[in-house]
Amino acid sequence: MKPRYWFVIAALAAVLALIVGLVMIFSTGSGPRGYVAHHYTRAAQLDIAGDDDNEAYTSPKPPSVVATEITRKWRPQSQSADSSGVYLRYSGDAVIIQPHQRGSVIHLMDADRAYRRYHSHVGHVWGWTSTHGESFRGRGPGAGK
Repeated sequence: MKPRYWFVIAALAAVLALIVGLVMIFSTGSGPRGYVAHHYTRAAQLDIAGDDDNEAYTSPKPPSVVATEITRKWRPQSQSADSSGVYLRYSGDAVIIQPHQRGSVIHLMDADRAYRRYHSHVGHVWGWTSTHGESFRGRGPGAGK
């Protein structure tokens, strides 16, 4: 074979490897949503009614164990736990892990919607993502000017 054919074959192999790599990355999902979707059992019957962004999953493990598994892989921005469950906040998503039968139900939802729904559990913990509310100009006289 001529040398130019080797370059063509190498280029085709590189393109094929790139395509396979991209398919693997995007098919497995990333972030806490992808992790939960691939490690726990989907339970559409437990989705919260009226919330199109909510997805429910189940695990036979208790909420504290499930929370540990998720936070080992994806570190949350904020975390709160009480007797009703474990509440993990990420940049755009929230993972709510609550006791269900002999295991857990895991709700994935938008962080803002989760804050409104579970404010009594997370209101004291989930605050601004930046220190001192820097994304908000109303910090007092002379701030942000």
